[in-house]
Amino acid sequence: MPACNYADPAIWPHALKVTGILGGTEPLQHWEYQQAVQFWLEQAIIDNGARADRLASADLIYVNMHCYETWRAGKWWQTFREGVVDAVNPELYMQQTMHHLRSWPQWRQSNGSRFVVAPYFPATPMSTLAAQRPCSSSPFIITSEHTLLCTQKREAHAQQGLILPYVTDTHQQGFDPLVATRDTLLFHRGGCAPPPPDPKAWRFASGKLLRRAVVDAAQASNATDVDVRCGCDICPGALPHPQLLARMRASRYCLVLAGDRPSSRRGTEAALSGCVPVFVGPPWHTVALAEDIDHAASSVFITVRHVTWVVANASQGIGENHPNVLKSWYLDADLAPGDMLYVDTVDQIFDTLRALPPEVLAAKQAALAWQAYRQYWLPPPGETRSQLGEIVVKRLCDHAQTLKDRDIIPPHPIPHRRRTLLAD
Repeated sequence: MPACNYADPAIWPHALKVTGILGGTEPLQHWEYQQAVQFWLEQAIIDNGARADRLASADLIYVNMHCYETWRAGKWWQTFREGVVDAVNPELYMQQTMHHLRSWPQWRQSNGSRFVVAPYFPATPMSTLAAQRPCSSSPFIITSEHTLLCTQKREAHAQQGLILPYVTDTHQQGFDPLVATRDTLLFHRGGCAPPPPDPKAWRFASGKLLRRAVVDAAQASNATDVDVRCGCDICPGALPHPQLLARMRASRYCLVLAGDRPSSRRGTEAALSGCVPVFVGPPWHTVALAEDIDHAASSVFITVRHVTWVVANASQGIGENHPNVLKSWYLDADLAPGDMLYVDTVDQIFDTLRALPPEVLAAKQAALAWQAYRQYWLPPPGETRSQLGEIVVKRLCDHAQTLKDRDIIPPHPIPHRRRTLLAD
């Protein structure tokens, strides 16, 4: 297996120059990339004192493929944005790694349940995904959205692993949502499908079609307190990321809409900006850590009854905009009946938000202030450990204890004082 060197521009081209990836205006380090969850998971294991010093003393084995994942992202940029093509395929290295690990006695004895894998990239090729989390086995899965799990039922999420928020590459200065001036009612930026008359629109995912419908409704409303537009991070004329975050901090509500995939970093960025996330569906954007964060307290959820952003004719559309997406991209959070708002059409979203009493907004902002750092990989001000990292390590230790109770983890030949994990 070839070495993977983060300093090699062929692995990560964004560290030495401003490429504009993710709308950035400065070089981006590999650990700042939005899908660098494997890097931060290792840091959390270390920071919480859960890393074993040897394989024999570990309850669980964490398969850290952050460098290969970084290589994949760098290769995509070089191939499709800079026209540099080579024959190296990091997907093969990831697959070979997993095939090797599946021959280990720890895998065979536990059917993979002692292994922690992290197929986090939402567009992971199926061959790599099948190697990382074979559904004939039971590894603990760290991922970005439920579509990457084996069993798709919401009630089965916790038994399979964790759905974690994206990495945010910029800390939100002046986070306190209770003191910030927020003149804008609703903010959104994101890539959209072309307007429906364009025949290419039906080749876009349902989430991108939904975004287009909401943006068109916002433009038609002529509302001066609504800043909802299309604009992907790497498209010409995109809003630079620091400006995007500043506008979030100036807004009371921020839309969180599915796109090409159900997941993105927008929900986390909104929460850390003190901007109340507004989830609109179906299809629904991913709700990360639904069992550990009270999203109903800190977010708004709106169901639109009249859906126009699917393509019933399969010969015209794609799998990601077929009506089945309305069910497969389901809402991860289990809401009480009163926590869901309903509108008939997207143009009613804006007045629905305006009609929310000030005390409702204040309560949601207070909930954000209380729990937003559960979505952030760095420690909150004045603390030494990430709240998100603590949550993840606790869940991993709970998983290890479950395996011990079922005699899947054998007694350790090496005494140790606490349950430990191995990050390798």
